[in-house]
Amino acid sequence: MFSTVRWIAFALAVLLLIISPYLPPGIPGFLVFIAAVSLWFKNEDRLLVFALGAIGFLGLIGILPIFVLCAAILIIATKELIFSLTGGRTIEYALSFICGLLIAAFVMEYLGVRSWLSAVVGATVCVLLHSILKTQKNAITIELLAVAMIMLLIEDLEYEAEFPLVATAVVIAFGFSYFAYRLKTADIPGLFSAALVGVLLIVFAGGISWFLIMLAFFILGAITTRYKMDYKKSLHVEEEKGGVRGYINVFANGLVSVCAAIGFGVTQHPVFIAAYVGSVSTAAADTVAGEIGVCFGKPRLITTFQPVPEGTNGGVSVIGEMAGLIGALFISLSAFLLGVADASIFVAAVIGGFIGTNLDSLLGELYENKKVWGNAGTNFFATLGGGIITVLLWGIIVFFSG
Repeated sequence: MFSTVRWIAFALAVLLLIISPYLPPGIPGFLVFIAAVSLWFKNEDRLLVFALGAIGFLGLIGILPIFVLCAAILIIATKELIFSLTGGRTIEYALSFICGLLIAAFVMEYLGVRSWLSAVVGATVCVLLHSILKTQKNAITIELLAVAMIMLLIEDLEYEAEFPLVATAVVIAFGFSYFAYRLKTADIPGLFSAALVGVLLIVFAGGISWFLIMLAFFILGAITTRYKMDYKKSLHVEEEKGGVRGYINVFANGLVSVCAAIGFGVTQHPVFIAAYVGSVSTAAADTVAGEIGVCFGKPRLITTFQPVPEGTNGGVSVIGEMAGLIGALFISLSAFLLGVADASIFVAAVIGGFIGTNLDSLLGELYENKKVWGNAGTNFFATLGGGIITVLLWGIIVFFSG
């Protein structure tokens, strides 16, 4: 149900949108901040009021553009309205995304701005967070702050993304993500997180080649995850939820890659190509090594080489190592054939990905087994390490070949 504060926030955003072209800079943010201060004393949805006050203050001091201020509130309010009128079924997630995007498009048209990428990212993050947090207390507060901040981040990059490219990215990324959802290789949060990753890859790389490399990884991962599933179940080492990918898995394996793609989009420097291919190569090598290696023989702990049970973090085997090398080779070769990587990056990524999967095993033994972090932390730092190692190897190759 819509609370009084939420209705007021929605009405305030509409009013600000109407009058903002006639107001001096900072005044719309000031009005939001004053309204938040007034609502604070009503003792209702105080954290939401705090979030409104925070983004209002950022608008007041000129950090948050009026487009982001109005669009963020309206995207969240539209999503809340849709879910309050429906039963929260799967179709409502798609409806919320589409309506949020339409609202943002209307705000852009009225204000005379063109920020299609931030609009798409804002609408996607809104629905993604709702699918994760759902009815948790203060979920809407987190959603509002996150949507406003991620839209602000995209705006601050000042990256020129034309509508045809953004529209193409949305169709391709959401199309493949929905296909993965229908095949039960991704859940709802996994669908929207994968779509977000796909949109960012396509837009910042300026085409679909980088996305296809990531897609190759997810397909390879899905195939190897289902390899000898009954045997893995008998050992109790199968992936949780039957290998269905959630948002944690997507971001743990894809965050470094997305950052590399953004870096390349902004700078056009080839070092980010090396980092991207190396991180994806590491993720693929680790997935393949784990899923294939567990099916063949007893693994040995990477630190002591003592035999350990199948599925033990830090366990490695000869077959697993060979499979990991093939996974790294597959992704690196895909990048080379797609024209993303040259020969030097190809060689560096094969080696970097192979080293990265062993780094994953080492981190799993040293930190994950000791509960310092979970599997997501291991995957993130391994892909980061694999990307860095690939960059270093690429630099050495370029230096000695030049």
